[in-house]
Amino acid sequence: MFNSFDPSPFWDRDLDQSAAEFIEGEFRDRRRAEHWALNVHAHEGRASAADLQAAIERYYERLVVSSRLQGREQFRVGEIALAAGLAVFAICITLQTTLRDLPPAVDQGLIVLAWVALWRPIETLAYGWVPQYSRRRLYERLRRVRVTVRIGPQPQTGPSVIPSASPVHGETDLSRNSAPATSPPG
Repeated sequence: MFNSFDPSPFWDRDLDQSAAEFIEGEFRDRRRAEHWALNVHAHEGRASAADLQAAIERYYERLVVSSRLQGREQFRVGEIALAAGLAVFAICITLQTTLRDLPPAVDQGLIVLAWVALWRPIETLAYGWVPQYSRRRLYERLRRVRVTVRIGPQPQTGPSVIPSASPVHGETDLSRNSAPATSPPG
C-alpha cells in the first residue's frame, strides 16, 4: 500500500503508485457521493486504519496543493503566451495593412500566421484548465475518504486487487492477498 522506498513514518508516507492509481481509478467516475469509503482487506500483518487514514489524507493533500500550483503555473504561462501571440498578431496585421503590394499568398499567409499565433494561448486559457481542475477536485474528494482496515482472510477468491464498488454509498474495497490469485471452480 505504501511506497517501499519512502523512509517516512506511516502518517507521512507516499502511497504506492499502483495503489494510488487503483484508488483514483475506482473513485474517478463517482462524482456525487456524500461519503466515500475505502475498505482495505489485509491478508496478514498489522494494519492501522488511523495510520492509513492519515497517510491518505496527507498524500492527497500534497497532490491538491501541487495541482493548484500547476494550475497557476499553466495560467501564468498561458498569459505570457497570449501576450506573445498578441504581439505576433499585431505585427502580422500591421505588415499586411502597411505593405499593400504583397503577393496574395504572402498577404493571406500573414493573416493565417496572425491567427495561429493566438490559437494555442487561447486554447490554454480557455480549455487547458479543465483536466487540471478535474484532477484537483478528485484529489480533494480522496483526501476526505473514510478508511477501514479488515485483517484476515478475504471471503472471496479472485485477483489480488479486487474492486468492489457500491455507487450508492461511494465505497470501494482495496484488497491485497499474499496468496496467488485463483479463479472460482466451475
